[in-house]
Amino acid sequence: MKDEPIMSAMSVSVSLRPSTTAASSTSSPSPSPGRGVPERVADVSAPVPSPKRSLGARLGQWFGRGAGKSGGPGGGPKDGKDGKGDGKVAPAPLSPRAQSALRRQLTQCLSARLTDSAANDAARDFMTRYAAASPDLQRAWLAVVADICASDGNSGAEAGKDGDGASAKRAASGLAGALGSARVRFLKRFNALPDGLPFLVRWRADMLEHRAALPGLAALEEDLGSLFSTWFDVGLLELHPITWDSPASLLEKLMRYEAVHEISSWADLRNRLDSDRRCYAFFHPRMPREPLIFVEVAFVPEMAADVHSLLDEKAPLEDLRRVRWAIFYSISNTQPGLRGVSFGNFLLKRVIDELQVDFPKLRNFATLSPIPGFNDWLKSLSAQALAQVLGPKRAKLLAQEASLAPDVSGAQMMAWLQAGAERKAVQALQRSLGEALAAHYLARETARGQPRDPVARFHLGNGARVERINWHADLSRKGAKQSCGMMVNYLYEPDELDANLQRLLDGEPALGRAVARLV
Repeated sequence: MKDEPIMSAMSVSVSLRPSTTAASSTSSPSPSPGRGVPERVADVSAPVPSPKRSLGARLGQWFGRGAGKSGGPGGGPKDGKDGKGDGKVAPAPLSPRAQSALRRQLTQCLSARLTDSAANDAARDFMTRYAAASPDLQRAWLAVVADICASDGNSGAEAGKDGDGASAKRAASGLAGALGSARVRFLKRFNALPDGLPFLVRWRADMLEHRAALPGLAALEEDLGSLFSTWFDVGLLELHPITWDSPASLLEKLMRYEAVHEISSWADLRNRLDSDRRCYAFFHPRMPREPLIFVEVAFVPEMAADVHSLLDEKAPLEDLRRVRWAIFYSISNTQPGLRGVSFGNFLLKRVIDELQVDFPKLRNFATLSPIPGFNDWLKSLSAQALAQVLGPKRAKLLAQEASLAPDVSGAQMMAWLQAGAERKAVQALQRSLGEALAAHYLARETARGQPRDPVARFHLGNGARVERINWHADLSRKGAKQSCGMMVNYLYEPDELDANLQRLLDGEPALGRAVARLV
């Protein structure tokens, strides 16, 4: 498996330009027996996957709980001002005439009734022109949208300045309510248009990216996020398998959106969709060619301990009559604009139900998951904090390692864990201490009352338990960078999900025996 390039785990940059893939219905090459790639695959010209965003961005999108930095799914807006990277947007200036015309158009969309055909035509025109505009022009238009839709209550305060404070508050509240209602009507107007929903999803991605620099967007973006919670309710979503026979346009999106383990080639994709694998995705009826989130599944005889064996294109096919485990080894959100809309937990539960129907004897379900926040946490520890996490016995063992200074900081510990050691005793010590630190991080480190690691937060919040830490499970550059090459299995026991979730709410996440011994 190749190392990941610039990754977006959670997310891939989504353009607001109209999609051309929706019209494609060409199927991919038909599969041939065995895991090997059929010869005709070599003739398929696959598009180069688009650059992906940073890890923090991906996680912020994947789990919808603020793992990304301010400014949106990409970890903060990227500015074009002198390379200073201050997050400020410098939109292309609009002429006074163009700005005035845009204001009239948007005001008409905001104020008119939903049945107003002229306002609907204005919304359709704005949507078309915005989608075709350059990024700089889109930012300039967003600045106008932010100015019009901002609800700061200043006018309400002015209305009540000659009366008492209560009157001013009522006036401001009334204005905010009126503007909020107008914003919702404004957004519903777009949603009612053909292709309006996918436009709004992409538009919110832009809002999230530029929200820090355009605070006036906050209210509109939050209103849209609330509407998405209803419009993308899990009861409205459709679960479909993705196979090698799916349309080529869909397979290309799978390659582009993969967020955990990069799909390096068509042969790699063919391997992941072979007969001993499954891939499922949620779709919205109004976005039938756009997967919202997908999970990749491998069937194996025992719980997977490393990702390299799962992605080995030369490995023999598993006999589905004998497999005992279904391993969820990659879960990817695809739409930055749906950040904060949670349906990943429903996806796994639905997939487990589907697998139990297809394979009645299958009883074991687990993930093989990254630990994306481990290295950042470890680097932040002082020598004193590291010693406290390790405890007296492990700290004493560490002190006996001649290659380390007496007071080892977290950053030094991280470097040592990744250093190649010749002596088996040192290798064993590295593994022992690394697994203990990872277990502590997953089981004990919290942020705002939830597991600090975003992937742990997701799976433990679904009712899974931390089953096993796997040393040297991902030896790619990305794996070393985020968790010293370690990965973790989260075990899904359908009958224990509710009880495990209650343990998490009580502050004691469910742990397997091997992990419990490490903390």
